[in-house]
Amino acid sequence: MNKQAEKLFNQGDKEAAVKLLVADLKQNPKQLPEILQLSTYLVQAGDLEQAEELLARSLEIFKDNQDLLYNLGNIYYLADKYDKANDIFQKLVNNDYAFEAYFMLAKTLDEQGKRQLAIMYALTAVEKAPKDLRSNELLADLLLANGNFQEALTFYQAANKIQPEAKFYFNMALCAMNLKKEYQSYLNQAKKLDEKYYLKNEKKLADLQEFIKKQGDSNDGQ
Repeated sequence: MNKQAEKLFNQGDKEAAVKLLVADLKQNPKQLPEILQLSTYLVQAGDLEQAEELLARSLEIFKDNQDLLYNLGNIYYLADKYDKANDIFQKLVNNDYAFEAYFMLAKTLDEQGKRQLAIMYALTAVEKAPKDLRSNELLADLLLANGNFQEALTFYQAANKIQPEAKFYFNMALCAMNLKKEYQSYLNQAKKLDEKYYLKNEKKLADLQEFIKKQGDSNDGQ
């Protein structure tokens, strides 16, 4: 990795960091750490097209390099090219690449509307990296969207143990409410951590309370 470019990028001078790496790679295009570094900087600067071009070209030099493939998969995902992203992450998963490939495959499958498969790969990501915050969050989100409230609650609790967030407390409340368990303490914590987030999502809560109440009324009437 080019330390000078890293320093420039961290100082906010993204353009200078990119120019430095481009010049460096012109001198010697076979520097894998610098290629990966440049692709990451291009993505963060929002230049997906240049990043894609760089990685595709580099894969001709470093045939099937898994780190290059992973970065390219991320670019396809960000560019909404989910079929291409899926192909890459599936290939990496088949080669048992790091847990990140399972995580990204789960995200890609979810975008493709394949939630059950997404849950399976998100679960594998968590099994491979139990302390990874975003893997636990993704799995919990997928389970909540699928109506698996008890399992979702468990993984929001796991994520929250790693790093408490208002979103986790709020969604724990949603799960607990659906499970007819005590939920007010979760809401209090969510509000305490981030009142802006809480107020923004309050309507979601009110809608759910109304829905549950209606369900209860119709059951009483039977």
